[in-house]
Amino acid sequence: MNYTLKEINRIPKLLSRVKDYNFKFEKNKKYTFIGCGSSYNLGLIVSKIMNKFGYNSNVISGGEVIVFDEVPKTDIAIFISRTGESTETVQAIERFKNIKTIGITCTSNSSLTKKCTENYIFDFANEESVVMTGSFVFILNFLLNGIEFHDYSNITILNNIKNLVDSIDLKNYNHFVFLGFNEQYGVAKESALKVQEMAMQNVEFHEPLEYRHGPKSTLTEKSLIVIYSKDTYEERVLANELRNMGAKIILVSEDGDLKIKYNNGFDSILRIILPQYIGFKKAILEGLDPDNPKNLSKSVILKR
Repeated sequence: MNYTLKEINRIPKLLSRVKDYNFKFEKNKKYTFIGCGSSYNLGLIVSKIMNKFGYNSNVISGGEVIVFDEVPKTDIAIFISRTGESTETVQAIERFKNIKTIGITCTSNSSLTKKCTENYIFDFANEESVVMTGSFVFILNFLLNGIEFHDYSNITILNNIKNLVDSIDLKNYNHFVFLGFNEQYGVAKESALKVQEMAMQNVEFHEPLEYRHGPKSTLTEKSLIVIYSKDTYEERVLANELRNMGAKIILVSEDGDLKIKYNNGFDSILRIILPQYIGFKKAILEGLDPDNPKNLSKSVILKR
């Protein structure tokens, strides 16, 4: 029990190892990220930031590849799977013929690594828990350093996150909403998944201003809304509006409830820790086991 908390707590230690790798994206190459679940969300976040910096990148789920035989035109295909055994991701590799394939996983001798042209195996980041936490943050930092290097090994944000979340009585909330633009939309998507996986809560994710156009109809005093802000006037206005409607708001910004300055998306590495701890804490309060959520397993195997 509580592997999840240990795996969140070791994030700074994991990040200290990112500098050991020299991985760089090239602007004259087109990249496609393939994954499922959290691994898909990793690709979504990285791809958005790459495109912002002039790289050519897209993302597609392993499921879309195998169901529709959908293979985007690309130079390098990057397959992400923590266990290296997710059926859709592994099967998708076979569709990318005559294309360089890179596998990113936390497990040696996996089906993924046996099929890819090149592999990065981060076995030290593997987790006992079903839900991806520290490994997600490490892989995200590794990939984003392929654009621009950032050393987050001395982060203190973990304690700030714990203090903030511990100050909130999560028993009062059963509706969790995560809002963000661009790559922060990917962070919001992954955030919702963490709380859904660990704590089995009602979750949503949207672009911030899109939340005003319909979704806010379900907002109640039991709603906790996290806004991953790019420090814009509009997002501050939205936060105030939703507070006035009765929701609990966590504004993540340079001067927000959780102080993280927006840095062209590289700060996503820090922001994604917040929902991991929320999911863990809410699961414990609900009497659930965050290490082994109902109906979930570390490897999603599609049986025929």
